[in-house]
Amino acid sequence: MVKIAPFKGLVYNIEEIADHGPLLTSPPYDVLTPAQRAELLECHPHNFLHLDLGRVLPRDKDPHAWHARSAKLLKEWVKTGVLTRREQPAIYLMDTDWTHPVTGRKQTRHGFVCLLRLETPSPTSTVRPHEKTFSYHKQERLSLMEKTKAQLSPIFGFFPDPDGQILKTMFDFSRTDPDIYINERSGLAHSVSFLQTHETIGKLTEFLADKTVYIADGHHRYETALNYSNKIKKTLKSVDENSAINYVMAYLCPMSDPGLCVLPTHRILQRLDKSNAEVLKALEPLVDIKEYPFAPHGEKGARKLLSAKLLEDNKKGLSVFGLYLSGADSCYLLKVRERIKQEEVERDPATSQLAALDVTVLTQIVFQQGLGLSDEDMDDQDLIHYISSTTEAVRLITADQARAAFIINPTSLDEILRVTEDGLLMPRKATYFYPKVSNGLVVNPLDPAEIITVVHH
Repeated sequence: MVKIAPFKGLVYNIEEIADHGPLLTSPPYDVLTPAQRAELLECHPHNFLHLDLGRVLPRDKDPHAWHARSAKLLKEWVKTGVLTRREQPAIYLMDTDWTHPVTGRKQTRHGFVCLLRLETPSPTSTVRPHEKTFSYHKQERLSLMEKTKAQLSPIFGFFPDPDGQILKTMFDFSRTDPDIYINERSGLAHSVSFLQTHETIGKLTEFLADKTVYIADGHHRYETALNYSNKIKKTLKSVDENSAINYVMAYLCPMSDPGLCVLPTHRILQRLDKSNAEVLKALEPLVDIKEYPFAPHGEKGARKLLSAKLLEDNKKGLSVFGLYLSGADSCYLLKVRERIKQEEVERDPATSQLAALDVTVLTQIVFQQGLGLSDEDMDDQDLIHYISSTTEAVRLITADQARAAFIINPTSLDEILRVTEDGLLMPRKATYFYPKVSNGLVVNPLDPAEIITVVHH
């Protein structure tokens, strides 16, 4: 049973937003480049990244020494009124205006931030992950949560709403004058309304009770919240069933919302122990390779032809990938042979839905069978980087800042549902829900003694 609840969140005070709104919020920590991190830390002393991914100082012997500084800074911001805590529990309705990075179309995503009852993921749980996680991130995030005693950023989940019932409930709530409005420099605009009406909160609670929430983004944060809760319970003699540590802050969006978007997550290999010719030769037994020379129309012309073919073959149900290699004057279309793919799909009927996914095919057939990468390699964040922008992926290769880029089609919501319903996990970074939920719109303080009340209709 899905349990959600309102909570007394920490938000930037109105004066701070009025004076510095565009400079306060930040993207999630795990999508930032070092240059973006440095820029956000410099843009304003109250930018939220100072809490979520603080500055590493030359004197730091521990790479996580900034966690303690983050905890101290959070207390200071609360004490001086930079952040203020809501007096009444609320659910935070959020409209996010954004522009599609590929089509240029302007869209709005509708969702809300609440507390979501934690449960251990399983094939029958009502909160379900869809992809594997990295060990390092969970350790680092747990350390930060222990120091700050707060959930600084929400997980991102979605849920079935085929009749648009929740969308209508959110629209019925007056939002012409939001409590918070922040127009980020990134182009995102957030309208946040504090929902405190028991009747409306009760409707949301009742509707979600028999649904399943699928984790779109924030798998590390969800597992971290579980680990933190379990750790606190071991240190305290008793913890109330409705303690705040039994919940995680969550941004939830109905699947029927037209603003819910999934982008691809391309794979960037920083190094390979093979030459370009050896890479192609290693892949030949597994895939059909079509070359798109950059001459005579340049790289952009070749990319346009490759992108069109990737989309065309994807619609036919084929597993196809683009490949860029540093130093090459061509890009390549890799079409996995159906016989090879079917062998993987039929190897275990229980995992056939997972084996058929492009991200799994790329991992198991291209990376592991073809290039000889191990499971340890797949968990090596120094070896494999992930990026949603094709343009940026290509730039890294042409600038010789990476060894190879594998361009992939996006995973669909239907594919995510089929895999999670079977209780399976996709490879790491299988999806990129866009836009990410910005950090700094609301914070959830953690106090084991605080009792959370679920509001019923």
